[in-house]
Amino acid sequence: MAAAPMTSEPVPISSSTPSPTPGARLGARIGGASAGAPLKVNEDFYGVAAPQDGRERGIVLAVADGISAGGDARAAAEMTVRSMLADFYATPAAWSTARTLDRLLESANDWLASENLRRPALSGIVAALSVLVLRADRYHVAHVGDTRIYRLRGRLLEQITHDHTWPRRDMRHVLRRAVGLDSYLVADFSEGELQPGDVFLLVSDGVWDVLDEGALREALVEQDDPERTAVALVSQALARQAVYMGRNDATAAIARIETLG
Repeated sequence: MAAAPMTSEPVPISSSTPSPTPGARLGARIGGASAGAPLKVNEDFYGVAAPQDGRERGIVLAVADGISAGGDARAAAEMTVRSMLADFYATPAAWSTARTLDRLLESANDWLASENLRRPALSGIVAALSVLVLRADRYHVAHVGDTRIYRLRGRLLEQITHDHTWPRRDMRHVLRRAVGLDSYLVADFSEGELQPGDVFLLVSDGVWDVLDEGALREALVEQDDPERTAVALVSQALARQAVYMGRNDATAAIARIETLG
């Protein structure tokens, strides 16, 4: 697992190549990058976990975007991601992936909601979160907020999460659901079959809000290296934001499926 550096330059934050064993274990190339908007703390956080002793449980990627009025939500994003990745492999092996993700999200939400009640000066810190688990020949998604997960299959790019924001245009970044927003969290869960060659992209709104799906698809199709692609997307997003003084942190994490378990 790796943290998103607090810097205005896009920096690779994780690169992992699990060694595939044909017919036995999932093989994926993983990379990511994150950067804060100029002159502010990066409130995004990204992580990936693929421990050798936990590979049968799958590979886990998570991207969180901390939101607060005072710009101090980095801790919420970091805690949410770290707890998901650290605790995922400690849950009972008999639990399904969906049950595991549900319990971990519930725990993270309870902690952050209680912190907001205990420390009202925090002004209601919350986090948008997207989690992707790659296991054997299937993928599993847990999602809340307006971070996003896309899947590229062939040349078709599809958003496989739904934003939990209000439908009005002037409120399109106001979250209806987020970790820590309410005492009871309602998250989305989904799963599907993996195919060799599938590419998954996890991004914060600092990327998808300024780069259209055409730009995202082009980057994933033209560049084969996940880490370089993530750095390029973050760089492009921040460059676009600079034109209109954008203030969104930008994070991208990418997994390319090579072999199936």
